[in-house]
Amino acid sequence: MSRKDEPRNGRAGTDNNGTDNAGKPPAGRAEARVRRQRRRRQAVTAVSAVLILAAGTAVVAGSAVIDSGNAGKTVDSAAADVPAGPLTAVCPEPLRLLSGAVAGTDPQFSPVSESAKTSLSAAVLSGAGNPVPASSLLKIDGSVLKTIADEAADVQPLAGVRSAGVLVDENVTEATVLSAEPSGTLQATANAVVGFSAEDGDLAGLAAANCQAPGNDMWLLGARTTVGATAVLRLTNPSESAATVDLELYGSKGRLEGTGTRGILVPPGETKSIVLAGVAANEPGLAVRVRSSGAPITAMVQQSILRGLTPGGVEFIQPSAAASPQQIISGVRIQSAEAAKELAGERGYESAAPAVQVAVPGSTNGVVSVRILGKDGDVSVPGGGVFTVPAGSVGQLPLDSLPEGTYSVEVTADVSVVAGTVSSRGSKADEPVDLAVAPSGERLGNEHLAVLPGDAASVLSFAAPAGEAEVRLTGVARDGSLAEEQIVTVPAGSTINVAATSVGSDLAAVLISTTGEPVYGAQVLTAAKGDGVSVLPLPKGNIGGTTVPVSLGY
Repeated sequence: MSRKDEPRNGRAGTDNNGTDNAGKPPAGRAEARVRRQRRRRQAVTAVSAVLILAAGTAVVAGSAVIDSGNAGKTVDSAAADVPAGPLTAVCPEPLRLLSGAVAGTDPQFSPVSESAKTSLSAAVLSGAGNPVPASSLLKIDGSVLKTIADEAADVQPLAGVRSAGVLVDENVTEATVLSAEPSGTLQATANAVVGFSAEDGDLAGLAAANCQAPGNDMWLLGARTTVGATAVLRLTNPSESAATVDLELYGSKGRLEGTGTRGILVPPGETKSIVLAGVAANEPGLAVRVRSSGAPITAMVQQSILRGLTPGGVEFIQPSAAASPQQIISGVRIQSAEAAKELAGERGYESAAPAVQVAVPGSTNGVVSVRILGKDGDVSVPGGGVFTVPAGSVGQLPLDSLPEGTYSVEVTADVSVVAGTVSSRGSKADEPVDLAVAPSGERLGNEHLAVLPGDAASVLSFAAPAGEAEVRLTGVARDGSLAEEQIVTVPAGSTINVAATSVGSDLAAVLISTTGEPVYGAQVLTAAKGDGVSVLPLPKGNIGGTTVPVSLGY
């Protein structure tokens, strides 16, 4: 064989491309290629297994079926848990008399009377086996007024044991904020109540309010702007960002368009006061929707009435439940029908008669049905309890024929409505009469904390409109200990009333949880002296951590 016929690479039987004369690769190189292909397949298999495992986990956690045949499709995944944040609740400033101009958003106030007193009581509960979470009473600007529980306190309770930090009858002269850190993964079970009482002066009477968590949309119903009635809307911004507030006003003749109701700026850490008579005058029952963009705020109405020279009552009007075709109002305190009719028959006292007020904010008239729940079941309603409220207005149904007692009211309609009741306590026209406004409330669940003011008697009122339910009551003593739990049955379609003194002695608060059919409730306060009365909706229950949905795409 000549040199030119020899293989150029020095290996017989292969060409320049590394194949043999038959076009096949040599054995060693073929084995290397197979090994490389095998490694690539193993790598692809491993990656696929990881993706399948991740997808399977998402399916199990999110209960979703993944369609792997559509590229570019979003894949549902399990939500990510976000721990609960601190509790923040704004406590209203004391009731004050207006002085000077009675219109605008910067009214002036004057002293009330020598006997007027405003105090705040609070309770903060620990989780089972945990210390009481760090909590304080703050000024609106964030500075500390009073420490309720110190985070530096090295107190470790026994397993399963709960305790409370308690603040009783703390004098306050301005709006304040209750602040409590989370208890484990749950928001703290905490609440505070501001109570006002006066035995003389134009603001004689009793008023109380729960401290309120900020929000961006709320309804207030029951304000009056008739002659002698003063209603001041208080908007408070406890955050570090500004809030812009718009008001929607509904009166007896329809929706009201007043100047200065749009674009109200509430700076951080400040309270804006608006005299409602300046934007909606001569209204016997006013509904106000408060909506905030930017920072969440709190809203409350300071209501007072003066009939000639005689005090006609005071109240803090708190937000009602959101508009809905069904509303439940608890804690409706009615005095005897004879006293109510006698008082309402006096000149200037017509508005002292008890009534259900219903606002229809939509564009369609509402056919409203009212059901009264007493201790023995349904109570007959004057006129059958059915009436029509024109769209965009507030209507009312008198309750002056009911026997004396504390009731619950169920309002149903064919459109979404907002509802509440107004009533008075007192029977003589020449003596002070007090006012009570009861807003509709939400269904109760677990861990509602009703704080008991020191200067008034408290009665807890519960209603089960649809079926029997149980309410579990646990007293929280002033020394921070918890009493033994009591269970109370609420019969279907009835209202029961439980005096706080029957739950325990020397109490600062009552912890409330429910089971069974839907239960609604309120706290009714009556003054030790005189005819003072006020109604508090029960605060919302414990709020756990939130979840954030996570979407995966490819």
